[in-house]
Amino acid sequence: MPELPDVETFKRYLDATSLRQCITAVDVRNAYVLKDVSARELARELKGRRFKSSCRHGKHLFVRADHAIWLRLHFGMTGFLRYFKGEEKARRHARVVFVFEKDHRLAFDDQRMFGEIGLVKHVDEFLKKRGLGPDALDVDLAQFKNILAKHRGPVKTILLNQKLIAGIGNIYADEILFRAHVHPSTETSALKKKAVAKLFRATRYILEKAIEAKADADIMPKSWLLPHRGKRGKCPRCGRELKSATIGGRTAWFCRHCQK
Repeated sequence: MPELPDVETFKRYLDATSLRQCITAVDVRNAYVLKDVSARELARELKGRRFKSSCRHGKHLFVRADHAIWLRLHFGMTGFLRYFKGEEKARRHARVVFVFEKDHRLAFDDQRMFGEIGLVKHVDEFLKKRGLGPDALDVDLAQFKNILAKHRGPVKTILLNQKLIAGIGNIYADEILFRAHVHPSTETSALKKKAVAKLFRATRYILEKAIEAKADADIMPKSWLLPHRGKRGKCPRCGRELKSATIGGRTAWFCRHCQK
């Protein structure tokens, strides 16, 4: 599932390929991904405009169309962006294709169709309405400490709560906890000040490094948990078998020896 590093990678990809081009058409191939907007309205609002800028908050990407409206993209479990020329065929799972001048196109691909495309007038109002917390990369140490101090439960559950911190998903929550040597089921009330500070530093480090790697698991460090998580996976630190558990309804992978 695309998490903060993936969506930041999509943002940079869109910025590099699709800004400042006039939108000549919007080809909605499956309206299921549209939320609170019809195919006709989406085309009417965007046709003749240009994507001027973009911003990301957590797992949401917002693209400004001139000075009138924002296109909202959420990538669900399998969504991603693909820029191509008109003579190339759109892939089978392209749900919405934005057509630019000179027949260049930007496709929103989403095999399982858990993603969302919508329009919003004000990003801040949308975030407030959804009750989303601050972006994980905008949270400072004082805010991080305050969030953990005010909310009780397994630390992994807190990291995954988008209303508290936006952007961290299942995979990177495991990676953050592995780097900080914290067991995912540890209650927040049991965390010492040193552990909280270590967890904060791990959060920033993992997310920033994942962005540098363009969220590509194949080029992330082998010392990370990600290349080894799964059945029969071995801890990259101690070589012991990794374990899994269901915490807050999500599967957590960890090393019982390194994350006590």
